[in-house]
Amino acid sequence: MEHGGVGRPGSLDVEGYLADAGGEMRRLAAEHWYADGLDLSGQPMPMVLGYDEVRQTLRDRRLSARSFTDDMLASGISEETAFQLTPLFRRDGDEHRRHRALLAAAFTPRSIERLRPVAAATAARLADAIAEIGVASGGSASVDFVPAFAAPLPPEVFAVLFGLPVTDRDRLGRWATAVAKAFTPAPDAGAVADIERAAAELRAYTRDLIAERRLHPADDLVTGLLVADLDGERLDDDEIVATISGFIFAGAETTRNQLMEMVVAFAEHPDQWNRVVADPQRIPGAVEEVLRHRGIVPALTRAVVEPFEQDDLEVDVGGRLLVSFVTANHDGGHFGGPETFAIDRANAGDHVSFGWGPHFCLGAGLARVELQESLRALSARFEPPEVDPERFTAATMGWSDSLPVVWTERA
Repeated sequence: MEHGGVGRPGSLDVEGYLADAGGEMRRLAAEHWYADGLDLSGQPMPMVLGYDEVRQTLRDRRLSARSFTDDMLASGISEETAFQLTPLFRRDGDEHRRHRALLAAAFTPRSIERLRPVAAATAARLADAIAEIGVASGGSASVDFVPAFAAPLPPEVFAVLFGLPVTDRDRLGRWATAVAKAFTPAPDAGAVADIERAAAELRAYTRDLIAERRLHPADDLVTGLLVADLDGERLDDDEIVATISGFIFAGAETTRNQLMEMVVAFAEHPDQWNRVVADPQRIPGAVEEVLRHRGIVPALTRAVVEPFEQDDLEVDVGGRLLVSFVTANHDGGHFGGPETFAIDRANAGDHVSFGWGPHFCLGAGLARVELQESLRALSARFEPPEVDPERFTAATMGWSDSLPVVWTERA
């Protein structure tokens, strides 16, 4: 799929989108770099589709990521909870740069790489448990991959990052699942109640943790956030609570879903799994191709805070843009043969699945470590995974609580 650079933009066919979202987005991307879309209330919302234009839009200072916070408030989520869950999205400009710099001081690549042995050991233990099920059954292991692997791994790694008991893993995972509903379109009253309850429990838990680390500092992220200093500026307790809340959601729920997508991608392409088995040095590149080909975030919105003009597109202040990661990651003008899943793709790492520009995902390094070590542990033990295509398709966007997988140990 190459996006069109000339002619007029197309208009979203809502019925076509509901029937085949991917096909409709590909049609629009082939016509022009943007298309005329609609938001959930039926108001116009242009959709940016092309790879170059998506990257340009994501770093445009006339646009704000505060749309996440605004949507939460509009859905009935309290201001306290909405601010707690969007510590970086609700900030722009100099305020965002200062806050992000403080977080980066505690969340360095070196500190993340120190978690690789933790991720590797956790992945190996969970893979061994799956293998034991196969041994007990006298053959292959048919398991639900979510509770067996994808759900427990990210919060267990986060527990170590925060200096928490691993026994708190399941609580962290439950909170992450609950607050994830805040990032879905128009959560209903029941979902809002779940979000508020989980956010309040998380606030109380985090405040107790902060008090404990003030008395007894440790070599962990919480202590790092307490002492992080940028030109004499430090984070206050509310900001630390929000930071930890954001990391728990982004680092647990999203990685869980991306692990599911990774397994499905290799179930659909067993030849690529076997290439990883033949040469584990392909693992980093394979993970980047998974993120490009089956990234879990199809798109993000941006609020227009200054008059926006780009080529033939004009949007007034107060309007919105949708930025499509799916079409950008499948833009044939940048990724040759974009629909092919190829783990040796030289430029797979150019994907925008972690965003781009000032709001690039701060936890991208940790997500990559967890995905790499998971693939390493699973491919070292098993033949390509087998997944029922009727139970899990790209249309689910990975937001599922179940993924039945058949695993067969390698001879």
